[in-house]
Amino acid sequence: MNHDVRGVPVSHADAQALDAYEMALRQFQSYAGDPVATIDGALTHSPNFVIGHLFRALALFTMGEKSLLPAMEASLAEAELRCDTANDRERRLMEATRRLAGGDWRGGCLQLDRVLAEHPRDALALQVAHLTDFYRGDALNLRNRVSRVLPNWDESVPGYSYVLGMHAFGLEEMNQYAEAEAVGRQALDIERRDGWAVHAVTHVMEMQGRIDEGVAWLTAREGDWAPDNGFAFHNWWHLALFHMDAQRYDDALALYDDRIHPGPAQFALTMVDASALLWRLMLDGVDVGARFASLADEWEARLEQDRGFYAFNDVHAMLAFAATGRTAAAERVIANLTAAATGAGTNAAMAADVGLPVARAFAAFGQGRYAETLDALEAVRDIAHRFGGSHAQRDLLSLTMIEAALRAGMGARARHFIAERLVHKPRSLWGGRLARRAEAGSASALR
Repeated sequence: MNHDVRGVPVSHADAQALDAYEMALRQFQSYAGDPVATIDGALTHSPNFVIGHLFRALALFTMGEKSLLPAMEASLAEAELRCDTANDRERRLMEATRRLAGGDWRGGCLQLDRVLAEHPRDALALQVAHLTDFYRGDALNLRNRVSRVLPNWDESVPGYSYVLGMHAFGLEEMNQYAEAEAVGRQALDIERRDGWAVHAVTHVMEMQGRIDEGVAWLTAREGDWAPDNGFAFHNWWHLALFHMDAQRYDDALALYDDRIHPGPAQFALTMVDASALLWRLMLDGVDVGARFASLADEWEARLEQDRGFYAFNDVHAMLAFAATGRTAAAERVIANLTAAATGAGTNAAMAADVGLPVARAFAAFGQGRYAETLDALEAVRDIAHRFGGSHAQRDLLSLTMIEAALRAGMGARARHFIAERLVHKPRSLWGGRLARRAEAGSASALR
């Protein structure tokens, strides 16, 4: 039987193809380079390379684009044509890929976990499951899925640093901040260019309100995580959040213009970050100029293409429409989410439980119906993990709730949620600004 460099069985024996697979996997783990182009070269050389076809399908899935589903399905079909020559691990990966392509993201993760039970060093299955856990907002498995395989890894196994980086992020999402930071730094001691591990430690600093430390952390390591890295845009986004918390708005906007959204976006992932940053700036009273209008144009052009795929993206499209008064586009988002909520697959539950009520709340905010916004977000905020993202990303709901309460003159409710924020982020300057606004409003009401 043939094996990859971690001892995981593969059905293909061609050394050139296996070398290309290892290179593609390192690119996939590090976000540096183009793993799909690399595996395409291997498949041109070895069209019967089953794990190559599966790698391509799964890598395309993790890009989070509905438009890539046909290419994913085509790669899966190529693998299935060669099912008779595949091994048990590869056939299990085929089943996981079928479920993911069909919209059953939870079922796909269950199948990937069964692969990991037999092959805990399967780096492909682990990373795809980890990213899908992130898209599903499954904090428990962001941590525990890695925990279940971690005893089988050590520094002698290629890619160990990336497993530690994933574990660090899972620990952070389970609010184990000290452990997350320690594991993230351990990963970076092994591989300093691990952008996901940098990201995990950044999340710890964000959640603890360590603003100046966060800026120093990202800027000092920029040469490691930024060059030729497909994930850099998101770490730039985190840096912009730190700057805006400290009221360095020009720095945040410069990062938006130069790094996060320098031109029309290829992928929705970057548009999500763009919407989220501009909305936060708007909440904090910053004039973002024509940026939201330009971004809304991009979202509007994608509405039908992306319909029914991922409620988390739909909600971020709504931010752009609500901010720019695009009522017709906002109504299309509501209609799309309503249809998705009655469908099948993982996104149906995401849309029904969280996506639809949150989108309606943001639409109400854009129309000045602040009390309605507050009531709607308060009802779903504590289950919002069900539609994906991280704690830092979903913090947008709490910030919008507080701003809606302040604008609606509901000082007690604003102070209620501001207190929560100050307890968890005592060094956050934005929290202090909100508290002063709430107190000023309360004092004015007493006069």
